[in-house]
Amino acid sequence: MKIFIYISLFSNLIMVGVSLITQLVTYPSFKLIKSSSFSEFHKSYTNKMLFIVAPVMILELISSLLLVIFYVSDNNTEIGLLITLMLIWFLTFFIIVPIHNKLTVNYNKDLNQKLIKYNGLRTILWIIKLMLFIGFCNYLAANFH
Repeated sequence: MKIFIYISLFSNLIMVGVSLITQLVTYPSFKLIKSSSFSEFHKSYTNKMLFIVAPVMILELISSLLLVIFYVSDNNTEIGLLITLMLIWFLTFFIIVPIHNKLTVNYNKDLNQKLIKYNGLRTILWIIKLMLFIGFCNYLAANFH
């Protein structure tokens, strides 16, 4: 069962890193790309990111679900981890992906700013989830030898 903990930690760490790079480097750089080539660039970017991010997010979801099933803490931290992840998925698929879909058609400065804002929130949620996860691991270490 420890494998679920390692997979969850590993996937969470990867997504914090990817999200921070995206937030601080990639999305702000969108404004530097010429509008004549932005659509082609953006399609390429989103397709490549899909192959990196989708498997990790799926692993994170599966491992989080398994933590809820197999580990129960006194303070229900594992439920908090799953709720935080659900918020991240909501932001991703109902807010961020639609913005990307609009940007693929035509670059828009305001949409890019929204993308940066919502990804910032998603990055914060992934960091919060990581901090909760570290607390969850400390709980497990103290209570299950």
